[in-house]
Amino acid sequence: MQRIFYPQSIVVIGVSEKPDNLARAIVANLRNFGYAGDLYAVGRERGEVFGIPIVPSLDEVPDGLDLAVILVPAPIVPGLMEQCGRKGILRVVIESGGFSEFSEEGRRLEEQLKEIARRWGIRFVGPNCISVVNLDARVCLPFAPIRPDTLRFGPVSVVAQSGGVSITYAGMFSAVGLGVNKVVSIGNKADLDEADYLAYLLEDPGTRMVCMYLESVDDGRGLMELARRSEKPIIVHKANRGAAGESIARSHTAALANDDRIVGAAFRQAGILRADSFRDAVAVAQGLTLPPVKGDNLVVISRSGGHAVIAADTVEKYGFRLAPLPEDFVRAVRALFRADVIAPTNPLDLGVIFDFDLYARIVEQVLRMLKPDAVLLVNTYSHTEVEGANRLAEQVDAIVRETGMPVAFCAYGEGGAARALLGKLSIPIFLDIEDAVRGLAASREWYRWRARREGAAVWADQAPFGPARPLPPEMTTDHALALCAEYGIPVAPWAVGETPDLAALAAEILDYPVVLKAISTRVVHKSDVGGVVLGLTDQEAVRREAEAMRARVLRQIPDACDLRFLVQQMVGGGVEVILGGKRDPSFGPVVMFGLGGIHVEVFEDVAFRVAPLTRADAEEMIAEVRGRKLLEGARGRPPADREALVEAILALSRLLMENPSVADIDINPLLARPDGVVAVDARVSLEPAAP
Repeated sequence: MQRIFYPQSIVVIGVSEKPDNLARAIVANLRNFGYAGDLYAVGRERGEVFGIPIVPSLDEVPDGLDLAVILVPAPIVPGLMEQCGRKGILRVVIESGGFSEFSEEGRRLEEQLKEIARRWGIRFVGPNCISVVNLDARVCLPFAPIRPDTLRFGPVSVVAQSGGVSITYAGMFSAVGLGVNKVVSIGNKADLDEADYLAYLLEDPGTRMVCMYLESVDDGRGLMELARRSEKPIIVHKANRGAAGESIARSHTAALANDDRIVGAAFRQAGILRADSFRDAVAVAQGLTLPPVKGDNLVVISRSGGHAVIAADTVEKYGFRLAPLPEDFVRAVRALFRADVIAPTNPLDLGVIFDFDLYARIVEQVLRMLKPDAVLLVNTYSHTEVEGANRLAEQVDAIVRETGMPVAFCAYGEGGAARALLGKLSIPIFLDIEDAVRGLAASREWYRWRARREGAAVWADQAPFGPARPLPPEMTTDHALALCAEYGIPVAPWAVGETPDLAALAAEILDYPVVLKAISTRVVHKSDVGGVVLGLTDQEAVRREAEAMRARVLRQIPDACDLRFLVQQMVGGGVEVILGGKRDPSFGPVVMFGLGGIHVEVFEDVAFRVAPLTRADAEEMIAEVRGRKLLEGARGRPPADREALVEAILALSRLLMENPSVADIDINPLLARPDGVVAVDARVSLEPAAP
C-alpha cells in the first residue's frame, strides 16, 4: 500500500497531447498538486505534456517504478499489466472501465488481469475507478481535473466504491473545514478491496478517522474484525440497501434477513458508525472531532425561541434528555445581568439578551455548575452582528479546549456569514440543528462502543468452538429439535412413531394433551398440508388422527414415502418468540430474534447479530424489538425469564458456529415463560453437499 499512496516514481499510461485526453489530466493533476517524485508518461505517439516527454513504450521508462496508472481501452490493459510485471512495476492503478461492470467479455478481461497480477505479484487498484489522492504526498491521480484550492488537508481519509462519491466527499469534508488526508476510489475491487484499504488506513499516522462509501460488502467478517480493534472511528455510508437476493420461502429467518438488516446489525456490533447520506456522514465526522459525549444529559442554549423548540424535538429524536435547570443555577445566571428575562427552562432561551460575551459566560456557568454530558449552543444573528457572533464562536472554541467538554456550536448567520467560520476554529461549526445533534449522538455512540469493548471479549479471544457435528443428510423436525436440545435449548417433550399405531403408543409416555405432527423430508410447512393436529387427549384419538393425517399428506404429496409422526406434549403460557439463524455470504452465521405470531408475520419485529454473540449482544437484541414490553410483563402478566432467553440466543450462536453445514434454522415458536423458555417447533435446512 505504501507504494500506492506514497510513490516515489509514477508512470501514467495512455497519455497524449490532445487537450481532451483523460490520462493527460492525470499528469496535470500531479503537476498542479506539486508532486515531487519522478514522473513518466507513455502513449501511442511521442510528444510532451507539462514538460514530461511522452514515450511510446514502457520499455523506455526505468525498471522498478513504484506505481503505474493505466487509462486505456479495456482490451489493451492485460497486455500493459504483463509489461508492468516484466518491468518490475508491482503496484498498478487501473482507471479504465469496460470490465465486469460492463459485459461478460469485460468480466473475462478482469479475470485475465487477476491471473497476470497473481503471476507477477502485482497488487492493483480498480479497475473502473478514479483512483487515489494523497494530500500528504501531493499525489492526485483522478482523470477528472481537480483544483488544489478545493481540497483542504485534514484528518479524514475516504474509501469509496464510486469515483464520483469519493470526490464529492473530499469536497464536502474540505468545505466544512475538516479536510481530507487520503482518498481512494476502489472501483470493481478486483484485487484490493475495502478491507485492504481500511487495514492500511487504520495504521496510517495521518488518518484519524475513515469514511467509507460502499455499495457491497464482500468480506463482512473481515471488515468487522478490523473495526472491532480500531482506535479510529469508522463511518460507513452504505448504499444499495435492498435485499441481497431472493427471499427463501423455506425459512422465516432467510426471508426476513435481507442484506441491509444484517449490515446494520454487524456495523453496530463492530462499532462502525453508519451514515444514511453525504450530509449525515459529514455531521458524524464533525461530531467526532469534539470531546467525547459520555451520556444523555444535554443542555440547549438558544438565541431564538423557535430554534429552541426545534432543538428540543431533535434532542428527543436522538435519545438525549433535557433535564430541568436547578434554581441555584438560574439564580447564578440571572446575576449576570439586571433584567429578570430568562425563564428557568431547558432549552434556555436567550432571545432578549443582545450581549454575545454574556452568552459565552452562560456556557461556562452551564459547564461548571450543571456538568452536562454536552451543550448545544444555537446562535442566530444578522449581518450587523457578525463581529460579535464571530467573537462568541472564538470564545466557545477556547472554552471547549480548556474544559474538554463537548459544545456543539450551531450558527445561523444571515447572508452566509456562518459559512465564513468553517475551518477557522478547532471546533466544528454546524449549520443546522439536526446536524449538530446528530454529531453529538455519533460522539456518544463511539464513546459507548469503546467503553463496551474494554469489557467485552472480541471474537479471537473467545473460547474455541467445538468440531462440526455429524448431521443427517436431510433434517426433519425431530432432528432439528434434537439438535436444539443438544445445545441446551429446552424443548417440549416429544416422541416419534413410524406408523399410526406406534404414534399412539408413543403418546402414552407423554402427558396429555398432545400435538400430532407429520414429519417427512418432503414436507416443508406442515400446516399447509394438514400435518398438525392439536389437543389430542387419549391414545385412540392419536391413532385416528394419525391415520387421517397420513391420508391427507399422501394425497397432496404422493412421494412422501418417509412419512412419520411426531407426538409432542402440549405446552402453553408465556410469549411466543422466534429464534433463528442463517449463513450470510458476506458475514457468515447470523442470529435472529423477534416476537412470534403476528409480530414476525406482519410487523417483521426482529433483531439480528453476527455470530459469535456476546452476552451484551443477546441483551441488546431483546431490547431492540419493538414488542419487548410483552416480555417485560404487560398488563399485569408476569415477565418472561430474560436470562433464559439470553441463554437460548447464545446457545443458537454456538450451534451455528459449530455446525457450518447448517444453512438456516428457525425455532418457532419458542415460548418465553416466567420459568424459562421451551421450543415447540424447529426447522433446519443444510448447505448443499459439495459436488
